[in-house]
Amino acid sequence: MNKKISRAFISVSDKTGLIQLAKKLVEQKVEIIASDGTAAHLKASGIATKSVEQVTGFAQVLDGRVKTLHPNIHAAILADLDQSSHLADLKTLGITPIDLVVINFYDASKFDIGGPAAVRAGVKNSKHVALLTDPAQYPEFIEKLAQGFDQSQRDSWAKDALLKVANYDLAILSKLGQPLRYGENPHQSAVVVGDKLIAGAKILSGKEMSYNNYVDADAAWKTVNCYTEPTIAFIKHSIPCGIASAPTLSKAFESSLASDPISAFGGVIAANQLVDKEVATLVIENFYEVLIAPGYSDEALKLLKSKENLRVVQISPDQGGSLELKQILGGFLFQQPDQLDQAGDDFKMWKLVAGADVEKSQITDLSFAWRAVKNIRSNAIVIAKNQATIGIGMGQTNRVDSVKIAINRAGDRAQGAVVASDGFFPFTDSIQLLIEAGVCAIVQPGGSIKDDEVIQACKNANISMYVTGVRHFSH
Repeated sequence: MNKKISRAFISVSDKTGLIQLAKKLVEQKVEIIASDGTAAHLKASGIATKSVEQVTGFAQVLDGRVKTLHPNIHAAILADLDQSSHLADLKTLGITPIDLVVINFYDASKFDIGGPAAVRAGVKNSKHVALLTDPAQYPEFIEKLAQGFDQSQRDSWAKDALLKVANYDLAILSKLGQPLRYGENPHQSAVVVGDKLIAGAKILSGKEMSYNNYVDADAAWKTVNCYTEPTIAFIKHSIPCGIASAPTLSKAFESSLASDPISAFGGVIAANQLVDKEVATLVIENFYEVLIAPGYSDEALKLLKSKENLRVVQISPDQGGSLELKQILGGFLFQQPDQLDQAGDDFKMWKLVAGADVEKSQITDLSFAWRAVKNIRSNAIVIAKNQATIGIGMGQTNRVDSVKIAINRAGDRAQGAVVASDGFFPFTDSIQLLIEAGVCAIVQPGGSIKDDEVIQACKNANISMYVTGVRHFSH
């Protein structure tokens, strides 16, 4: 059902198109309330306007910091006109509802309070309130003003308005963050904001963290947290170059480093358990940018502090957020974090589609590889043996190239190893390469239109293949 506009609240910094909009409102007999600067601009053009003070009976205070934050404004915007109790309150207080909010903010450096507050109120009550937060929206509004606006239109404006508030808050937040030396490149400025996990991690020794250090440390910590056994991960450019689990953290360190020692040099290391003297001794043998762990023994910390360029970071084991956010041009993408909590992440739920059941040690390796491949950029291939990666292929635009990279890294070690793929195999070419490399078992999500051909290739080579039915693709 279309709702017509009867009362508007206007407070704008950018006054583009405002006079034309206001004149159309007057033509439709819409009452206009405006903040001081906006009211003066409208009155100068002969447009009848009530000031906020006329409506609230309260003059602005604190040099204008408090102008519109008053029940006569916010209750008028927030009132749910379908609720009898709300209508009763409005009648008792003598408040007339506002059904149009026209707002745009002044520069973030001035930290607008009233504008975002009024917008959020309008968004909450978009069932009854239309919101305009951009002069570019005025022509469409004017065109449909006489007939009123349906719920889908009000919801669309509300979404745009809340997006503007989010961007505005982020702009303010960026000014309050901890400055970093620079961003991804020296010509980019950057800050870090946060008090938990990586953003709030405590630097115990070494230089300040850089933007790229934070990005790599985040990837490293997410990787080792996929395991309960003592685990070490080496990360370069946010991509694992070695992951290993073992009975002791020092053994995990050695096995993880052996995966790709050339790439590990100068990288970021993460440990999922307390770092002891034995691990610290291994760390200081080479140059690394960052070591991150939940804790350090006194002996370990003393050794690590001898490496002035090594950032020794302690992280609290708090849980991450329930949503992941990625900014794209013009907006945001939200998704639930990819967790290893699906039925298909449990080996017991995997379907054997080729070859014989594998031995217990191979089950352990397959499960290890499946957890590892989740943290590697697609197309991702992990070759593993003895709970350690020995070949990782990632970030390629086709899976066969990732397979080639993983095999090249593994070399002769691929004999008798297992493989995990983060996505299905679209053709048998990758399978043939893995067969020639000597692997003994493969786990993959399945789902290709050529699954039958891929499975048959494994059967022909007497290689075990398991299908999980769940994908962990990292775009």
